[in-house]
Amino acid sequence: MPAAIKPYAPRKLLALSAAFMLLLSGCASDQAHYAAQVKTVLPSDVAGCSLIGPVDTGARATIENARFDLQVKAGQLGASHLVETYAYARPINRLSRDMMGIALSGRAYLCPEGVGPTQSNPEAYQVLPYDLPHPEVNNDDPFYHLFY
Repeated sequence: MPAAIKPYAPRKLLALSAAFMLLLSGCASDQAHYAAQVKTVLPSDVAGCSLIGPVDTGARATIENARFDLQVKAGQLGASHLVETYAYARPINRLSRDMMGIALSGRAYLCPEGVGPTQSNPEAYQVLPYDLPHPEVNNDDPFYHLFY
């Protein structure tokens, strides 16, 4: 007769849950660490710095989320400073043509010690030059209102 399968003891389940939460929080803290290393500045502030390369985000629900993603990507490249170049509307995903989000583009720079600002400059932040279209206004599907 096969041995009975014992369910996870509460302690094992608790330990497994704690390990999983630590793994998840480690990923989030890495992103925050990368973003905190990068300062968003004006183009004139990166004189004497080395251009690492362009960085772009996918569409995000808010410009703050897109800005965080842009800083994370720049930080992962080893950048110390970031110049935002363009904010634009973009579909959130390929399946939904009427759900628009905000994406950002920028340039990542590595500045030597003592060169470049030590804090982000809010004047350097890009803004979307227009409002995002409301899904119903942007949709030309005649059957849209039957389902939404």
